Amino acid sequence: MSAAQSKNPKRCDGHSAGVIITDPVLGVLIGVIPDGRGWSGVGGHVFDEFPSYGEAARGEVRQETGLEVVSLDPLFRKPKRRRNPCKRGDGPFGVGHKWQLYRATVADVEELRCDEKSFHNLRWVSEAQLQELADRTLLYVKGEITPDEWKQEPGLTLSWVKWFVLAGMVKMGWWNLRKIEKAMLNDKSNRP
Repeated sequence: MSAAQSKNPKRCDGHSAGVIITDPVLGVLIGVIPDGRGWSGVGGHVFDEFPSYGEAARGEVRQETGLEVVSLDPLFRKPKRRRNPCKRGDGPFGVGHKWQLYRATVADVEELRCDEKSFHNLRWVSEAQLQELADRTLLYVKGEITPDEWKQEPGLTLSWVKWFVLAGMVKMGWWNLRKIEKAMLNDKSNRP
């Protein structure tokens, strides 16, 4: 059993839900992952605690931010398979998960609280700031930012750049996105 598996006794179920929380005034809610992987949206495995992708999305938002979802709109017609490694080990489909990504709005943003197991910090950012974080991730993947510089000021997690691109909130050429995806597959320390 690996160190990652001993910290996470649950096995990967191969299904994940990701949530992009938006507010017309505040922007996009992101959090920095405690292990230093960078900033991401809310997300988690589906069938550990929830009967469906939608319920998992609502539950993860509640657990990780303390906020209640008002609207939840799927970005994909049906879950998409993605070969992203899991810190729990491979699931029933091998490496990766079947993902459903949602755009959500929440009620009572003043109730925001950070679940310390999920995030060190939560903040609202504009799409321009989200783009800057994605660009920083690309610089890190290209070796233009050192691991120490990343630790001091991380960008988006390797796995979340693609989600923000598919949501139309970040622009990234396919070649550069491919570099980030390849780094995600090869870098064992950057697991979603």
